[in-house]
Amino acid sequence: MQPQSSPTYTVSPQLLAREDFHAACQERNFREVFRLMRKYDGVSQDKMSSPVDGLTQSRMSKVMTGKERITTVEVIERIAEALHIPGAYFRLAPLKWESDTPPADLSILHTGAPAVVREPVGELIDRRLSLEIDVAPDGAVTLNYRQELFNGGSVPFTRLTRELWFEHTSGPLVVEALPVDEDDENARHLIIKQLHQSRLNATYACQVFPAVQPGETATIAYTCTGGRFVDAHYWRQSVLVPTEELRMRLVHHGIRRLTECTGIEERADGSELSIADSIAWNRTDDAVVVELARKNLAINQALTLRWDFPRATA
Repeated sequence: MQPQSSPTYTVSPQLLAREDFHAACQERNFREVFRLMRKYDGVSQDKMSSPVDGLTQSRMSKVMTGKERITTVEVIERIAEALHIPGAYFRLAPLKWESDTPPADLSILHTGAPAVVREPVGELIDRRLSLEIDVAPDGAVTLNYRQELFNGGSVPFTRLTRELWFEHTSGPLVVEALPVDEDDENARHLIIKQLHQSRLNATYACQVFPAVQPGETATIAYTCTGGRFVDAHYWRQSVLVPTEELRMRLVHHGIRRLTECTGIEERADGSELSIADSIAWNRTDDAVVVELARKNLAINQALTLRWDFPRATA
């Protein structure tokens, strides 16, 4: 009789529910990710590495001792796919396995650690994502997001998870819901819950209520303050769900003209496309206003708007 092979290792729901594990994944700190797997799931390096194509036990050992790092998106996706870690943990789009696995109820698995609720896979569509980037003369930034989300799935939608990152901050990034537009019949209330906060980035969950039923469109709006532009002036907006229209509007106060204004669209395959012809700008009494619009964007695409202006010389 042949000995029965042990099941392939995947990360336990208990570990997925831990705040320290979620934080390590968000930072893509695989030395800590693997350490927590070993500590709380009780698995060996060989057991952790064997399901992942191309990840040897020897390389995992080097990662865990700090001799190597894992940074490429391709390898990160392979790890998340093989070990059943939701893509959102690593700031990725939902993975293939997530579409075949019913969401787990993580709310009771670890007292004191926030549960992470998976979003509908392949069912949520951004009808329109609007972002206004308001920059004060001293470089302080206010981001205002407005999204029109369509639920094309078969279950109510109640939550989405997002991350914001800056090279420079003036303190903790603060994400807050904007007042509901009473004239918008699709407007929804939000509760913003911080999942992780570091000096430069914030991961947060938007709890939507009432729930967005299948076939409904919901409008949500929120704002972020605390970021700053110092030397480099650019914003990169990732696309996390299929987006029919994405609009970015920059208002930079205290400047009179631009010396540079470019836009790049990153494709899902890694290629880049100049989108300068999609940019329009003008000047007001105290600011320069730049607008960028693109349509029909897929998951894992991104738009980057970059601008510069004459600087005072000593």
